[in-house]
Amino acid sequence: MAARLVSVSVPLLLLLVVVLAGSRAALASKTVEQTCAKATSGARRKELLAPFCVSSLQAAPGSEGADAHGLAAIATNLTLANYTAAVATIKALERRGGWSERSRRALATCRQRYIEALNVVHSAVHALATGKLRDYVSDMGVVRKAATDCEGAFGGAGGNAKSPLRKVDADADNLTVVAMLIVRSLQ
Repeated sequence: MAARLVSVSVPLLLLLVVVLAGSRAALASKTVEQTCAKATSGARRKELLAPFCVSSLQAAPGSEGADAHGLAAIATNLTLANYTAAVATIKALERRGGWSERSRRALATCRQRYIEALNVVHSAVHALATGKLRDYVSDMGVVRKAATDCEGAFGGAGGNAKSPLRKVDADADNLTVVAMLIVRSLQ
């Protein structure tokens, strides 16, 4: 009788664990969705930013138990990681060579702007940690400019060179905007 009770209880226990884990994930997913919906509600490009916000945050470790402030910190850390990866990508493109003089100058501009932005992201992290949300938004506005300046370096001044960093710049811009919008929603 005891063996039969154990054999019935194990599958029941496993089912209970799966259901509880699923409901926790659903609740966490709901927090991310609600935070992203609130943050992007008045944004231009809402139809792009809302799903980008949700998918970026849901993929990030720690988001499952985070509140809106925690999600702002996660979005900021994603921005930091993205800008760090952008610098590495730019350096790899520069090493690869084969670029016209104009493209080499544009890559150098991009590298410089992303490195400068990384310093400002660190300031934004401090502002967020100390509750200086206006300073955070101001800092992240400066950070965001790196991506637009990089794109402009390839197409600006009458040129129409296609940027090899178009996706990198778009992701950098979107992550920065999402982080800023989440923080603005906390104010």
